[in-house]
Amino acid sequence: MRRTAAALLFLAACSAHAQGVTRLTVALGQSAPLSGASQQLGEDVRNGALAYLRTVNEAGGVHGRRIELATLDDAGDTKRALANTQRLAEQLRVFALLAYPEPSVSRELMGYVQQARIPLFAPVTGMELVRLPGRFVVTVRASHADELEQAVEHYARLGLKRFALATGDEGADAEFRLAFARALKKRGLAAAASRGSADVILVVAAQQPAAGLVATLKRSKLPAQIVVLSLAEAGPLARALGQEGAGVALSVVVPPLERVSLPLVAEYRAAMEAETGKQSWSAASLEAYLGAKVFTEAVRRAGPALTRETLMQALETMAPYDAGGFRLGYGRGDRHGSSQIELVAIGRDGKLLH
Repeated sequence: MRRTAAALLFLAACSAHAQGVTRLTVALGQSAPLSGASQQLGEDVRNGALAYLRTVNEAGGVHGRRIELATLDDAGDTKRALANTQRLAEQLRVFALLAYPEPSVSRELMGYVQQARIPLFAPVTGMELVRLPGRFVVTVRASHADELEQAVEHYARLGLKRFALATGDEGADAEFRLAFARALKKRGLAAAASRGSADVILVVAAQQPAAGLVATLKRSKLPAQIVVLSLAEAGPLARALGQEGAGVALSVVVPPLERVSLPLVAEYRAAMEAETGKQSWSAASLEAYLGAKVFTEAVRRAGPALTRETLMQALETMAPYDAGGFRLGYGRGDRHGSSQIELVAIGRDGKLLH
């Protein structure tokens, strides 16, 4: 709370400067659930971004400027997230927005970002609406549609042809069903008549409903391969399922957190421990860390005369960009750095295999 208050005072002091840039600072804003049902996710995303920015600022910043982040609590309410964003942009005059978690993202928010022409880097979501045409939203991860496409491709290549989709919210799954249908049609396949007749069941649901769905499917002793998309985080899901999850495949859009041989993961884990004082990591905080790293690299390439226009121009030169063993690519008209996924599995002991 003290850190957030200090950051807000800093932003207020900078409000007279156009676009949140001064000789010594760059101001970033974020809306996230720091209370309510999604509090842990909000804290993870904030801390992941702060962990990277701490390393940058301790090394002297970028072109002599510190990068400061202020996070406003929206409790997972999209209307509050929109109001927070309007405050950050219009009153506190931040330069850009960073790492909004999925509960804070809405169609209205995306419309405001485009209208206000304020860059939003690395929304921590695979929803299609963050990939709609528009210049000011920059992603660092594969979309849910990418995950479905590549999961179907992987298992179709193995000769499996009957796919079923299981979602956690039957009233809010139109986007997933459309992407699933596209992936099947591309390969001349049709959806399985039922889960019982499927070779592969793709689960698209948040953490708790995903765990319930998988447990139900496993207890039904269906022969299908179960694949869970990244809407449910691999590590916590594996722990929730334990040995019951053996054989379940999981799609991840950032490198597995245990892969410390990868420079990105090793530096992230060290930075998170320095930021939080704990050995506590998550895919969401790694995604936010990666987003802060991509933003910082674009600021570096934009040069000392930093504006939103030079930032977006610099982003167009980042193809490819190696973030530490995880490669992204941006270009003219391309604001989406990655469509990569990786399939990991839960072993017999309940631990992840990758």
